[in-house]
Parts: sequence; C-alpha cells; structure tokens
Amino acid sequence: MRKILLVIDMQVDFVTGSLGTKEAVQIVPNVCDKIERELQQGTEIIFTRDTHEENYLETQEGRKLPVKHCIRGTEGWNLIPELVPYAENIIDKPTFGSVELPEYVKEADTIEVIGLCTDICVISNVLLLKAHFPEKVIQVDSSCCAGVTVESHRNALEAMRVCQIDIIEETITEPKAEHRVRVQTFGNFQVYIDREPVQFSRSKSKELFAFLIDRRGGGVTNAEIAAILFEDKEYNRSVKNQVQTIISQLMEGLRKFGVEDIIVRQWNSLSVDTHKIECDYFDFLEGKKNGMLPFAGEYMVNYSWAEYTNGYLIQMKEKYNL
Repeated sequence: MRKILLVIDMQVDFVTGSLGTKEAVQIVPNVCDKIERELQQGTEIIFTRDTHEENYLETQEGRKLPVKHCIRGTEGWNLIPELVPYAENIIDKPTFGSVELPEYVKEADTIEVIGLCTDICVISNVLLLKAHFPEKVIQVDSSCCAGVTVESHRNALEAMRVCQIDIIEETITEPKAEHRVRVQTFGNFQVYIDREPVQFSRSKSKELFAFLIDRRGGGVTNAEIAAILFEDKEYNRSVKNQVQTIISQLMEGLRKFGVEDIIVRQWNSLSVDTHKIECDYFDFLEGKKNGMLPFAGEYMVNYSWAEYTNGYLIQMKEKYNL
C-alpha cells in the first residue's frame, strides 16, 4: 500500500510572517513529528508552496485579500526552516488548489494532508483530490492543520468530514510555562510576571511588546517595528539602530525575570510564544474565560495603531454576543 503525505503551504508568511497566526506556530512541532514518523515508514512527502508574483495586489485574490504574501523569491515564500531539510519534492501553486497535485499522487493508495490553512488551501486541495480519486483513502490530521481562526478551522474539518474525508483527531499537548506571564490588553496595556507589574526601561520597549502581543505569535520584521514605533520617520540607518536598541532593551528587561524565552527571535523576525503567556486578548478570541476584566470596547488604548484590532473585537463581541 503506497502512501503520500501532502504538506500544504507551511511557509514563513503563513507561520511567522505577514499572515502568521499563533495557531500556525503551534502546529509546527506536530508537523515535524508527523513527517519524521512517516519517513520512517517509507511514506513519500510532497510539499506545496503558495506562490505569487510582484503584481499580487492587482490579481483577484490580491484585491480581496490585500496583504502581500508568499511573493516568489522572498523570505516569506520559503518553507519554514524546520521543514527545509525534508523538502525534496515541492510543487509551487499560484492559487488555493493545485491542479498539478492529482498527477503527482495518482499512484498512491492513501493520501494524507496536513498544513495551512485548513479553511482555504487544505480544504481546496483535499476536495480537489476527492473529486479526482473518489475511491482513494484521503485523510486529514487535524492536529497538523491550522485555520485562519479556530472557528473556521473546525468548520473546514466538519465540511471535509461531510464530504467523506477521514479526519484524524489528535489532541495537541500545549507546553506548560515555567513562569506566569500575564498580559492585559483590554483597557490599558499592562504586563505582569508572577502577578507583579513589569516596569519597562523605555516606553518604546513596552510598545514593541504590545505590538508583538497584537500579532498573536505572528512574526514582525524590523521594518514593520520601525513603522509602528517611528511612523513619521524614514527607515534609515539611525532608525534601524534605534529599533535594534529597543529590541535589546526589551530582551534585557525580560531576562531579569528569567522569561526572555517568551520572545521568539529568527532571522529578521520577532514574535511572542503564545503558549507561555496568559492574555485576555488571546482568550477572548478562543472563547475562554479568565480572571481578567472582560472586553468592554477598549483595547490597548495607549496606542493609536491598536484601533484596527479594537474595531475587530467590537465586531466579534456584537456578532457572537461575547
């Protein structure tokens, strides 16, 4: 029985980049473990890459989702570093579903699909394959997929299940944080470690941390940080040096409490490890209860750039009566 594992769009922009989410970051260890196990069993691994050109914003997708991502040749287009050693077979696809995939998998008896995003490219390719091969076994491992939101991830899984796709349900074990880092975003932005309020050495360091929290595990570049912290200044050598200084001061401040590991640093990318942080904003979006103040229409009122997220939270509150 020949099996193929399809790894859909596990690219930098979808994990820590322009469209990254904490849910995407969370499944990376699961995906790596899955690939290792399948290779040991002789499974063939095929990766796909969402691939756009510089004119992306002029395309239909670009007009409906005006966030440049996975532009051919950019860092965000690449597979995440953890998966590069396994990536011998890669299919570049210009849209959600790859019309080339059926030819690559036609000899397989079982096709298992994992990756990003459950509600867009995963479901598109799964249903495309089901239409081509109605008698093949087609599976999706839910613990190795993530959607744009938790709700849309679940909805996509249920839609595939109804279409007779085998959904593998596995529990994701979240690592426990050694330190209690608590972040309050509703109202004024505040950070507590072991219930003690954190005093940042500079207001810009605190604002940087707030921006990283707002991105929920999505990576931000130094240029993006500069655009937030120094919105009226040109991104020149002086501003670049100031950004580096602010990052260093943030890390030094967290290091004093022994919690510097809540910041994830990669090449030209900074993010927070959401598993190690308790945050009212994160819990609100996941429908979880906590002991912090409920959302009352105010989010990070310290910062003007947070108004967009505040508007989104208000819409969520009204729509779902949260």
